[in-house]
Amino acid sequence: MIEWMFGRNGQATILFEGKRLRNRRGQVCAWIHDGSVYSLHGRHMGWFEKGVLYDSGNHALGFLVNATGYLPSRPGLGGLPGIPGLAGIPGTPGFSGVPGRPGFGGWSDEDLSTYFEE
Repeated sequence: MIEWMFGRNGQATILFEGKRLRNRRGQVCAWIHDGSVYSLHGRHMGWFEKGVLYDSGNHALGFLVNATGYLPSRPGLGGLPGIPGLAGIPGTPGFSGVPGRPGFGGWSDEDLSTYFEE
């Protein structure tokens, strides 16, 4: 099942597809594995827990509608765009090690729409 993930301003920004995240163009932009989030090249980028996406500093970056994980605040939600055509799935890379996880912070200074661009 594919659903939209919302950023700190409540706008649908990234598509959540179970073990993958896709950008607004339908291209895979990140992997989710064992609660960690990785770039397309396997670099550790953050965590995904209880429907909330956290950056590498453990600051909230995005969330699903039904998220129960820690959010510093829950913004009102904007409208939902249509689901774009989905590009093929690239090969899964080897994943890097997982660093120690700091305590929860506030909202990330990073923008969810560009966070996974390398």
